[in-house]
Amino acid sequence: MFFYNIGQKYLVGRARELFRVRMKRLTYVSIFSRELSAQEVEAIGALSVRNNTRDGLTGALFCFKDIFYQILEGDDKKVDACYARILNDDRHTDIFCLKVEMDIRSRFYGDWAMKTVLLDSAQEELLIPLRNMLDSLARTHFILGKYAPEQILRTIQEGLNPLDQPSFHTSRVVLFSDIMGSTTLTESLRAEVLADMLSAYYEIANRCIARAGGTISKLTGDGLMAYFPIEKAQAAVEASLDLLGELGEYRKRQRSGDPRELLYAGVGISAGPVLEGSIGSDVRKDYTLLGDAVNSAARLESTTRKVGRTLVFDSRLRDLLPRNRAVKRLGLYQPKGKLERLEIFTIPEEATNIGLTQAELKEKMSRFKSGIGG
Repeated sequence: MFFYNIGQKYLVGRARELFRVRMKRLTYVSIFSRELSAQEVEAIGALSVRNNTRDGLTGALFCFKDIFYQILEGDDKKVDACYARILNDDRHTDIFCLKVEMDIRSRFYGDWAMKTVLLDSAQEELLIPLRNMLDSLARTHFILGKYAPEQILRTIQEGLNPLDQPSFHTSRVVLFSDIMGSTTLTESLRAEVLADMLSAYYEIANRCIARAGGTISKLTGDGLMAYFPIEKAQAAVEASLDLLGELGEYRKRQRSGDPRELLYAGVGISAGPVLEGSIGSDVRKDYTLLGDAVNSAARLESTTRKVGRTLVFDSRLRDLLPRNRAVKRLGLYQPKGKLERLEIFTIPEEATNIGLTQAELKEKMSRFKSGIGG
């Protein structure tokens, strides 16, 4: 069955239009979080009629399979309030704002509020391209959600244009992680095996960081950059320990001689002021962080091979942790390109202990190039 909501005709007073309130038009697509019956969809339409009539909103709502496609227009504050309710409605998931038009002078749907209509999909051939359009929108949304930075998606979901958002100064906890010996692995393994290892690493890392409230800023081919609110330093450490612990369990599940048992990663964490926002040109932009904390986290991650620990952080991060959190001082380190040495620390847990030297790890990896070891 194919559902779509179109406006139910109602009178819109000319006096209201004469005041020329600031109006906007917002278009979004979303997915049902659960299967909705025809009666539930009709109930949503009936509620929309009442709310939109009350708020002076007009528009159209299409519903096909598990996809909502809705256009809202009217007073900008009323549209924002309605969209805020939609964002918090647990019947929707994967909400994606497709378009926002500001300061519109006339309505496309000036005579229509919301009413649910149920049509059989075979009744009108005109509905076929409409269904195809909704399917394409949903697919495009899902694909974009996999590749676009989370902050960009969040900005779009709020009905804002990311290109119009200025960069801003803030403080963040910055985390860098990288697969150890990735260059040697690339030289030694078949592309299919390497791709499988990368997928396993990213699956674990993304899950652990997202679960702790972090944001993945970018994937770097064999690693990633993520950040947390400054008050979530402890969460960043716990996410790192979870990541390293799950990698350890992953290695244990591999058969002896399988290169996947050599999947190790290093994590470096720092904290401090950053410039956050879209950086780039008119051709291409990247949402990222800039600042000393970013550079320090990247440099700290590279020290993990030298100190034999998979997690390393500096004193700025250490000072944000609870006092009862056990830490181990590793000494002073002179990062490349920095004028001052950093005092570095780790967490004294089994997950942070590599257990073999960098040379030993590379030697084991290089065996697969000549066919030895698996």
